[in-house]
Amino acid sequence: LTTLAAEPDWSVDRLFDYIEGRPLQSLSGKGWGGGKATGRLFPANLTVASHLLGTPYQPDLTGVILAFEDVSEAPYRVDRMLTTWRMAGALARVRGIALGRFSRCEIDSNIPSFSIEEVLRDRLGDLNIPIVSDLPFGHDGVNAALPVGIMASLDGDSGELICEG
Repeated sequence: LTTLAAEPDWSVDRLFDYIEGRPLQSLSGKGWGGGKATGRLFPANLTVASHLLGTPYQPDLTGVILAFEDVSEAPYRVDRMLTTWRMAGALARVRGIALGRFSRCEIDSNIPSFSIEEVLRDRLGDLNIPIVSDLPFGHDGVNAALPVGIMASLDGDSGELICEG
């Protein structure tokens, strides 16, 4: 809530729409294909969620739409985390993936590295599920409220995330 005063009107309105039980506006990003999926929304910081894998606190991800964002993680770290998710089979029952901002995740341009988008596409692009990137949530910049557990639809072709309530 400390950043609420800096949010644009649409973002504040979205938060209050959710609190007061009104329908939420859809969010638009960049569709990677994969069709459409519906499931419970599970928004999470990738690093924090990765630390839950293999513990008693790992959530049941069956049928969910994952919504990942992160901050200040180098591309090689994001690659490592997503590789762990794949190797653990944690993405096997996920219906779709919504990607917000990965803020300050690029490394010094003098050091050869894949970009964060290249890493995300490499680690997730072959999952044959809807994926939408560049959605307006995460650290730094505008931050659309994403309710945990709400039913949502993800359209990997049009690039839309719709929270259904």
